Amino acid sequence: MINYTLKQLYSFEAVIRLSSFTKASKELNITQPAVYMQIQQLQKNIGSYLVNIKGKSIHPTFIGKKLYQTCLEVINKLEQTKSDIEQTLDPDSGHLQIAVATTTNSFISRVLAKFKRQYPKMTFHLEVTNRKLLLEKLNNNETDLVVMGEPPSDMPLITQPFMENPLIAIVHPKHPLLANNHNTIKTLMHETLITREQGSGTRITIERITGMQFNSNIEINSNEVTIKAVQAGLGIGFVSKHTVKLELQSGIIKQLNVEKFPITRHWHVVHNNNKLSPIAKRFKAFIIASS
Repeated sequence: MINYTLKQLYSFEAVIRLSSFTKASKELNITQPAVYMQIQQLQKNIGSYLVNIKGKSIHPTFIGKKLYQTCLEVINKLEQTKSDIEQTLDPDSGHLQIAVATTTNSFISRVLAKFKRQYPKMTFHLEVTNRKLLLEKLNNNETDLVVMGEPPSDMPLITQPFMENPLIAIVHPKHPLLANNHNTIKTLMHETLITREQGSGTRITIERITGMQFNSNIEINSNEVTIKAVQAGLGIGFVSKHTVKLELQSGIIKQLNVEKFPITRHWHVVHNNNKLSPIAKRFKAFIIASS
């Protein structure tokens, strides 16, 4: 009969997720040898190796991967129950796990700051990342809420649009195309175009609506770096207008008039089809009301 304790499951989940005994020990607030002993005892109880350790590299075995998925489900359920109990005792507290697309970074911090002032006892973890990792977090139930541009249509998610997100073309203030009152997509195809990485929501939207095929091998997975590249005269970039308000006002970049632009889409607050914690429900309502 296979036996394991919650302490062993928490230790195993942290080691696999963080790929480190040291990081797991810090997160769990126990010593590294204690974490190692928990994993050793867990392997003994199950009767199989669960991790492969090569130098500083830690990876789950085939059975380890199966147990890791179970750990995620069990721990998420336990943490949800803990959160529900805490919220019942004190509905103004609780912990919020939120992951957002890089394009939302211009406003999400301000919204969280306002929400924190309203609910000072709450805590949150904010992760700013790309579309691919956002979808992975949703798929693995690793976050309460996600704020992103265009939600996927092939996942059973609950989505709510809450704020317009106009995509614009930006150029160096001395770019020759600024002399034209109107530029066509065909005109752009003769220019150096800076785009986000494959799978980016911004790139997917532009290609779908304009039919544009990006003709350069310049891919940048950061809005900030895209803006810097445009400032340096590297080419034409495409960003959310909300992310470049200050740069446009100061004149260090310019918005280029192009047919089909601005492309108006929306930001969405997204979550899995499961019960949200009270604090997550409140933040969802807050962010929608703040738009």
